[in-house]
Amino acid sequence: MRPFATSRLSKEAKAELGISKSEKVMAVGTEPSGSEMLVVATTRALYLQSSGERLRWDALSKAIWAEPILTLTLIDDSGQVIGGRAIELGQATDLPAAIHDRVTDSVIVSERADLGDGLAAMLVARRNSDADEIWWSVVFEAGLDPTDPELITRAAKELSQLRESLGI
Repeated sequence: MRPFATSRLSKEAKAELGISKSEKVMAVGTEPSGSEMLVVATTRALYLQSSGERLRWDALSKAIWAEPILTLTLIDDSGQVIGGRAIELGQATDLPAAIHDRVTDSVIVSERADLGDGLAAMLVARRNSDADEIWWSVVFEAGLDPTDPELITRAAKELSQLRESLGI
């Protein structure tokens, strides 16, 4: 893992953000909101002081940096997109690189599965940032109904075969 420049945070700032002692601060940035609200990347999560949010790395499917905007795509425990955040960073330092590193590192396996009839889904295994657990998701291609029983059955079969082949 590449080292990131970090700014030291005071104990008070860590406590206010809810950063546990077991988390290492990787990078710090600020939002240009007049009060310079902190955006902090740790080994386990991204902390947004302005909203009080703590976003685990495995709950982010994508992070795009187009200076000065950091765009995050959030997913639920089934891997489905549930929203996003666009954060303007006044001071970014190594924050975008640290976020990219952590989100990428949370993905263990990502494989496209052919479901037949030209249909497909992504089978993704991620490591929970707060526990040493792996969780799997099936993300159907755009336009497919994720509640279709036939598609669910096909995807479950593909997922079972992938897990068996990987021993996970």
